[in-house]
Amino acid sequence: MNDRDLECPGIGTLRYEKEYDWYKGKLKIQQSDISIQLSTDAENSVASALKRASNFVGEVENYARLAKEYAAECLLQIKNENWIDDEDEEPLTPEQFQQRMTLESISIDADGEVSFYHNDGDLFWGHCILVTMNSENLFIGAETAG
Repeated sequence: MNDRDLECPGIGTLRYEKEYDWYKGKLKIQQSDISIQLSTDAENSVASALKRASNFVGEVENYARLAKEYAAECLLQIKNENWIDDEDEEPLTPEQFQQRMTLESISIDADGEVSFYHNDGDLFWGHCILVTMNSENLFIGAETAG
């Protein structure tokens, strides 16, 4: 542990990564290790993101489930209308869409915004599915990235 590492209740040790100016750790969600990053603010402080993480971690499994549901609400029609591989592929249900998504990492910004990064399970040919939640725990965006 170096002098910039932190301890966060419910997460454990967060290691400072200078090249990204964030703190990174691991979070267990349904037997999977998920990467979690906490960003610093303009004054290079992680206090706001750390407070958000401490409050967030108790409900993380619920938020992760809701993020998948929100992604399906926003992106399922796009998938079924524009990203079908061939004429034999059937349109997906919301449940099938969500089952193909795998949460890989969570990022918490100093302003309280939380980003959920998912492997797309080849829904969008290898693009990441990014779901964003604001500081009031309302989902505000779902998109493909990468």
